[in-house]
Amino acid sequence: MPQGRYQQLKKMVVFLANQSEDCLFLNLYIPGSGSRGLEAPYAVIVYVHGESFEWGSGNLYDGSVLASAGHVIVITLNYRLGILGFLRTRPFPDRTSGSGGNLALKDITMGLRWVRENIGAFGGDPTRITVMGHDTGAALVNLLLLAPYSKGLFHRVVLSSGSALSPWASVHDPNDLRTKVGEQMGCSTEGEEDIADCLRGVPLKTLMDVQLPEIRFVPRIGPGLPVDQSNPDPGLDMERASDAFIKVPLILGVSTTESNLDFNNNDIQFGFEEDHRNRILRTFIRNAYVYHLNEIFSAVRNEYTDWDKPVLHPIIIRDSTMEALSDGHTVAPLMRIAFYHARRGAKTYFYHFNHQSKDSGYVQRLGSVRGEDIPYIFGLPLVAGGAFFSRNYSRQDQGVAEAVLTFFTNFAKTGNPNEPHKIESVDYGTPKEKTRFRGLTWEQYETGTQQYLTIALKPKMKSHYRGHKMAVWLNLIPQLHRPGDDDVSMRHHHFRERGDHYYAGPVRDEWYTPLPLTGTTRTSSSSTTACSTSTGGNEDGLIEEITPILDDSEDDAELLQRLASRHYYSTTTALGITVGVGCILLVLNMLIFAGIYYQRDRDKKRAALDCRPNGQESLPMTTRTSMKPPDNPRPTQEPPPSYTTLARSPSIQEQQQQLAQSPDVQDGEQLCRKDPRSGHGTSGNVHKDAIPPKPPARTTSSLTTAGSTNTIKKRVQIQEISV
Repeated sequence: MPQGRYQQLKKMVVFLANQSEDCLFLNLYIPGSGSRGLEAPYAVIVYVHGESFEWGSGNLYDGSVLASAGHVIVITLNYRLGILGFLRTRPFPDRTSGSGGNLALKDITMGLRWVRENIGAFGGDPTRITVMGHDTGAALVNLLLLAPYSKGLFHRVVLSSGSALSPWASVHDPNDLRTKVGEQMGCSTEGEEDIADCLRGVPLKTLMDVQLPEIRFVPRIGPGLPVDQSNPDPGLDMERASDAFIKVPLILGVSTTESNLDFNNNDIQFGFEEDHRNRILRTFIRNAYVYHLNEIFSAVRNEYTDWDKPVLHPIIIRDSTMEALSDGHTVAPLMRIAFYHARRGAKTYFYHFNHQSKDSGYVQRLGSVRGEDIPYIFGLPLVAGGAFFSRNYSRQDQGVAEAVLTFFTNFAKTGNPNEPHKIESVDYGTPKEKTRFRGLTWEQYETGTQQYLTIALKPKMKSHYRGHKMAVWLNLIPQLHRPGDDDVSMRHHHFRERGDHYYAGPVRDEWYTPLPLTGTTRTSSSSTTACSTSTGGNEDGLIEEITPILDDSEDDAELLQRLASRHYYSTTTALGITVGVGCILLVLNMLIFAGIYYQRDRDKKRAALDCRPNGQESLPMTTRTSMKPPDNPRPTQEPPPSYTTLARSPSIQEQQQQLAQSPDVQDGEQLCRKDPRSGHGTSGNVHKDAIPPKPPARTTSSLTTAGSTNTIKKRVQIQEISV
């Protein structure tokens, strides 16, 4: 187990000694002013402890700080646990008087009835009773909220880290549990005989030592469904009790990591690889579901795998696995309860406790773990934690504790956590922490906005807690968890991996028959102790059999629209638009590229025709005086012009003067005149017998004469013209 949990259990041992079946006792914490206080009669908070269905005690929780600082009466109570509190001694269905089971719920009911009848004598208000439960205690409070025999005993409810819809919240086959206990105790379990008389003759220690197989993620012993014998179908029970359900204001809350107790200390410290992750998830799904196990496993693994990273660190795999289990067996069932309560306009508030003490004893990376909100609700950081929660709380922890205490006492008084006292400024904490709670309003949870309060050093209102992952648990998985057609074999729903090495803990036997429609079947459970030892459960709160209020198809459809519509958008339209825009951009880019290429090619051709270097002109080699061809045309050869660049020298000047006096050259010079409009030379009359002059001999000596003062270079173009 985690190191922090081990230290916590060591402190519990003192309070768990000398337990007895006669344990229906109440601890009352009353403000010092008593019935003469300014706020008398006081609102009442009754706390139902959790931890386990097999052991625990209300004596662990000191309500004195909550009572004195919040001006309310705080009551903690004890009730029977283990076989003495939950074993059903009569098979279901049974119409005879007496349920023969779920005696723990009867104990809590008797305690609430006593509070209603007698709390006035202690300065309490019997019309303002709030029942608060944590963990397994929250599951019991949720069941009491549905039970007709508890109607009118309380007026507000707080469910922290648990609900009746969690897979660990109930035993899904109480008849099988009855059979196994009866066989070990030597009691006949055939027929509908009540084995209670037989068990009364068994020594208590022998009854506590009964050995039953453990199944991971589900309880060995716990309340059996249905709670009320007159309504065998839990779904109909919740629907018919909807009036009482929606009239009660409700607070629901979770911590960041609700599954920390499902792992050992080695897994938490060092993490684990994907193979171990798969074994854990496969074990959880097999023990929590019946139909389409392979598909559910693939959906969960896909949702909680970071596909952006090619290699996952063991710590990252540990974090995602703990998040998957937390969402599956605690968070998603609570979110379902919040949805059904809020959709009818009832006052619903949801919180996420995201604050962790530095001295908590748990890995800081995990965030707040299961149960860390309880000492803050009781205000224990204000007095260094007391005997059970003693630790070194900081000034920041004290500021958070005072704000949380104010929220919950306001809710107990008025049904609204923001009234009657606004949290203007807390008295504890540093100046910076004091201002963070100033003027903060805890908004109601609604099916549309799904707002919730994040309790931390920087508190704020947020919406859609783990929205995408909740849509998987509340929409996708319930659709997968269906039997299908009648001709589908149950083997179709089993895991393909059947060896023990594919699982990380004990698993139940495979189902070979469909679940009964009454919804009261599941796997067998075992029990051990009456007020002593049990483990938490797992993730089956989404199954129809244990969803007392949530079984009808219309509710599932509405849940899909409310919880998943904001996170599962249809991608067909978006994909079509994306592809269309991409194609348009591609065609546009191709057209632009073709235009640029065409313009570039045209510019090259124009430059080749029009843009010649300076001093170089192409001249037509022949001219005609008429558009008609001559009678006897003579073939002419037009050799390319010869260009020579010479420096100015006396010999070249003399040759130029001689050429200027030649009539043939004068006629040829007419051919080199340029038309100012076209930039090309124009042709004139050429003498038929004109002979082009010979190029002058290159005089190198004149170009390199050292003492010559007339060495300026000049480009000279000499054209050879032929007719």
